[in-house]
Amino acid sequence: MSNPRSSFHETVVSITNKDEIILSADKFPFRTTLSLSPLISYWEKKAITDSSCNIARVRELAELLRQTPALLQPIEHVDLIEEHIRTVDILMEDIFPSALWENDLRAVVLPFHFDSFYATPRLEELRLLNGENYTEKLNLDLKTLLFRLTLSAYTIVLEKFYKANFRVDQPLIFTIKDKFTQLERHYKLSIDLKFMDVKVNGELKKLKPQEINFLINRYNNLDLWMQKLPPEDFEFTGFAIYDFTDVTMEETISSLRYDLLEKNAVTAEDSFKNLQQKLRILFGLPGIKFGLASCPAMQEFDTTYARKIWNGLVLTQQCDLRLENLRGSIYEPVIKHGHTIIVEDLKLFDNPTRIEQSLLEDGLRNLIIAPLQYEGRIIGLLEVASPIPGELNALSMIRLKEILPLFALAMHRGLEELRSSIQNVIKEKYTAIHPVVEWRFTQAAINFLDKMERNATAEIEPIVFRDIYPLYGVSDVRNSATERNKAIQGDLLDQLVLAKEVLLAAKDHLPLPILDELTFKIDKYSHNIMSELGSDDEAQVLDFLRNEVETLFNHFLKTNPQTEQAIKVYKAATTNPYNVVYNKRRAYEESLYMINETISSFLDREEEKAQEIFPHYFEKYKTDGLEYNIYIGASLLNGGNFERIYLKNMRLWQLMLTCEIARRIQNLRATLKLPLEIAQLILVHSDPISIRFRLDEKKFDVEGASNIRYEIIKKRLDKAVIRDTEERLTQPGKIAIVYTQQKEATEYLRYIEFLQSEGYIEKNVEMLEIEEMQGVQGLRALRVSVSFKEQLRHDIDSGDELLTIAQSASLN
Repeated sequence: MSNPRSSFHETVVSITNKDEIILSADKFPFRTTLSLSPLISYWEKKAITDSSCNIARVRELAELLRQTPALLQPIEHVDLIEEHIRTVDILMEDIFPSALWENDLRAVVLPFHFDSFYATPRLEELRLLNGENYTEKLNLDLKTLLFRLTLSAYTIVLEKFYKANFRVDQPLIFTIKDKFTQLERHYKLSIDLKFMDVKVNGELKKLKPQEINFLINRYNNLDLWMQKLPPEDFEFTGFAIYDFTDVTMEETISSLRYDLLEKNAVTAEDSFKNLQQKLRILFGLPGIKFGLASCPAMQEFDTTYARKIWNGLVLTQQCDLRLENLRGSIYEPVIKHGHTIIVEDLKLFDNPTRIEQSLLEDGLRNLIIAPLQYEGRIIGLLEVASPIPGELNALSMIRLKEILPLFALAMHRGLEELRSSIQNVIKEKYTAIHPVVEWRFTQAAINFLDKMERNATAEIEPIVFRDIYPLYGVSDVRNSATERNKAIQGDLLDQLVLAKEVLLAAKDHLPLPILDELTFKIDKYSHNIMSELGSDDEAQVLDFLRNEVETLFNHFLKTNPQTEQAIKVYKAATTNPYNVVYNKRRAYEESLYMINETISSFLDREEEKAQEIFPHYFEKYKTDGLEYNIYIGASLLNGGNFERIYLKNMRLWQLMLTCEIARRIQNLRATLKLPLEIAQLILVHSDPISIRFRLDEKKFDVEGASNIRYEIIKKRLDKAVIRDTEERLTQPGKIAIVYTQQKEATEYLRYIEFLQSEGYIEKNVEMLEIEEMQGVQGLRALRVSVSFKEQLRHDIDSGDELLTIAQSASLN
């Protein structure tokens, strides 16, 4: 029986330039031998167990094997494969199904190596395997690659001979340039080892469970593994099946996500060019151009401030375009209504505006313009354009939709950084005045000017608001100091490991006792840091590395070229503004930023709606979490009326808002690099207080001895614990409502009962007493659990509905 593939063996077999296919031990420590025996055993078993198996085919195979007994032995030279390609074709039928032959990216290789001896035509065409540059394709140095391969081999040894299930999930991603577009493409390697076996040379060394766990917990120390389980005691025989999957889109989106989290991601020129290149890879189009521009409020559109983040195709910081120029252009429906525009060919426009003419002058004819939306508001637009009509189309939007939220978040962050810079200038030169009380500052300024006309030494009058009701809330990141210390600890340990790698590489050819002393010192620092991170440990370790280790690098490079790779890895890991390993701290800071940003943005939006219900004073502070003060009362308003229904409404609104913050952070945790948690607290104070604006600190503070206790309570509550226990009052997933008077508890129990019926809060309510704190006694608390169910009977986003809910709950 003939094989349809045998005539194509020129494209099937890839022969290495070397006769030997066994890699020398100084590269990969285990002996690996190519053998077809596992595959032959597979066919023999299939003939017995699989009733649908083609018996005639198996008989033909058996006859061929009788004629080629060399295939049953370990194969030392790959020319044997070519010599008996027809038999090999038959053996490989189940691994390489004919229906998938043309499209699959699959090859058969010697275990733990990258030279294939049998591969599909498409894989051969891509040239992912074979050659000397596979480390470049993997973006790994040879030492790291060999480490990962060796560790992978040891996991197989542990699983087979010691029944220890230890896996290290580190996928290998090959990156090559497309021969047509010259853009990078990424391919993920999956390895099937069912036709590979490992055997023991001699007697198997016995290991106790404690010894196995000891090795697993020190998986980075392969020298230790080699001592306990010498590689020469084991041999891998058979072959591996390498299967490649194109993951260009996934890898590019992941890389974009990482880049867009960096500071100045959408403003720095180098970062902008990098984003454009990755969009070209994502779309597979080397000639497209990328643009990004913020879309502020219409009344600010023509201001210099609004154009700070304009890196668009036509909306640039240098352009003289004004809002009126957008009327009738392709940009108008995007900015005004949030529509996405796809233009197949600009030259087909009958009456092009100045905007379209400018794009055509730049050689752009085909483009997509999409709005960037954050929290339901248009904050910018993204442009992708091509000189070739129709190159970008509706199908391109499928990929674009996946990355628009990433760019929206980066744009929001850029705008927040810009606003923060502006606010810092205002706070330094003037003061931030809340719109609700601006009328009182204006009045005081007018009175001051009147006095100055009569008396040059006149002083500005004090600004005091009396008989107002305070509301205080805090959403605090739980154990933030501990998590920050863990991040510092992890980064320091990683940097010490990298430094030790340099010293060990230097020691091989420069046997100086001082290098042993430096290595000992690194181990000592590592041990101390793992036990406990002291207040000055970070400074001591960095001082030691910079003054005693890094200063030796240039000497090592001159006298010992073997250290070059280790030094290169060390410098690559510390190439950042801080000149230290900063991976875990970056994960902590980014996660903390995302939590603060989510809470702050949501709070700002909802607070703006609450202002429409009833004006009030609001201020917030970002720390490791977020806290805020609200003041409401008649004296804050210029001739306004105040009824207690608005205070009750505000209290219910605050409780609903706190529930919604908990729900949003719970949903956010799955996307955080470090899944931090928040704990929330509300302080109830029924008696009215007075606040005074302090000119020296340019902020409001409580006035009067009787009101100071309220401020003391606020400062002490973060340490509060439940009486007669060591349990902290605030807990993740729960809201603590602190009060001093029973009437306050009665009021909030009504709100809780109502919100339980609405699905915001679980049924159980804890009635707690708080342990006395310095200067604070007699505090009690209600504690409730937030419901994380998806559906709520009412939507907190609706301000008018919220007022209706509050009135219903407080009047009934």
